[in-house]
Amino acid sequence: MAAAPQKSEKERIFEAWDKPAVLDPYSPYNSLLTGLKEQNDELYKIGCSLTENYKNAHIMQTNNPNICELLNEWLNKKKNIHIKSEEDFENKKLWNDYIEKLWIELEKDNYRYYWCRRNFPSSYIANALATSFTILVSTIIIFFFIYKYTTIRSWLDIFINKKITLKQNLYDDISNGLVETFSEYSDSQAPNNSINLSYSS
Repeated sequence: MAAAPQKSEKERIFEAWDKPAVLDPYSPYNSLLTGLKEQNDELYKIGCSLTENYKNAHIMQTNNPNICELLNEWLNKKKNIHIKSEEDFENKKLWNDYIEKLWIELEKDNYRYYWCRRNFPSSYIANALATSFTILVSTIIIFFFIYKYTTIRSWLDIFINKKITLKQNLYDDISNGLVETFSEYSDSQAPNNSINLSYSS
């Protein structure tokens, strides 16, 4: 019989952090989390776990120097589980109003003053923009090579030249029309096309 593979330290820490935690009735964070319990019990449980895990992680810091990154990763995973998409506005608002605010309050604790800052994963919008930019640049590069080395170049040159010629012809027609109109107007005003000058002596 094969032995079960050993769990990594990270997996063991996450399992310990996933266990339900009961918040001390005299905890200074009770007032913040009470409003959350009435609205979403699952997020309330995460808030209680975060409170205990933040305190315990600070103690574990001497043996695990990357414990702060693990705590951020654990909380980000919880966030991804409970906020299904960018359109999940209700849970997103609750998460920001309670869980993220709780982290800020935990950072301010006198005994653990800002020992672990909150790190946010890149947003969906940033990922979408990066992907779109990559696709755009790739398309431009591919089009450049196609333009440079195929008959598309000659087709585009002909198309552009036709447009330029059409604009020039249109401009010439408009200019000629204005000149003809002007000369007709001036002819009606001066019937003999001569200039009469008179001198007084």
